[in-house]
Amino acid sequence: MTLTPHQRTVLNYITEFQNKRSYSPSLADLAVAFGVRSKNSVAKVVNTLVHEKQIEKDPKGRIKIIAMAHFDDRPAPLTLPLFGPIAAGFAAAAEQDATEQIRLDQYLIKDRAATFLLRVKGDSMINAGIHEGDLVIVDRTFEPRPENIVVGIMDGEFTLKRLKKDKGKYYLKAENDEFPDLHALDELKVAGVVVGVIRKYH
Repeated sequence: MTLTPHQRTVLNYITEFQNKRSYSPSLADLAVAFGVRSKNSVAKVVNTLVHEKQIEKDPKGRIKIIAMAHFDDRPAPLTLPLFGPIAAGFAAAAEQDATEQIRLDQYLIKDRAATFLLRVKGDSMINAGIHEGDLVIVDRTFEPRPENIVVGIMDGEFTLKRLKKDKGKYYLKAENDEFPDLHALDELKVAGVVVGVIRKYH
């Protein structure tokens, strides 16, 4: 069985948690990390990972420390040569040697266990350079501040907008004049801050 993206994300989070703290996260830790109210939903994912032999539990039902050798078959990190800078206006002299090597996961991601991707639908953020079909990189660890582009939870519904504050109250603003500002009737939460955008041209 191939793990779903969510199951893989949970597995990565458990691994990162163990590496940083030298002990395993509880179901309550996982529920908080993934923004769910019930521990039952994360328990189902954990049990699936146990069934698929991705993790093990001790006699008390706690997740065992994962041996790093278990991940020896993971793909090697993607590192590419960096050339430039390049002029976006007039042509510049060509450089033959790369200035450095960039490892893309380290460049784009601060905390892999707290980061996820979302595919953009609609054109409400086009003036911020975010188009339909783009992938946005979202980090849960950043404290949301006014002017950040965020994944907001507005009255229970997810939306990608810019966080604004006026007279002490937060609201969400589109980067497209055809869309109205969004003010919560009940509650506004932020699921994460957008830290990057990925677009594929071909």
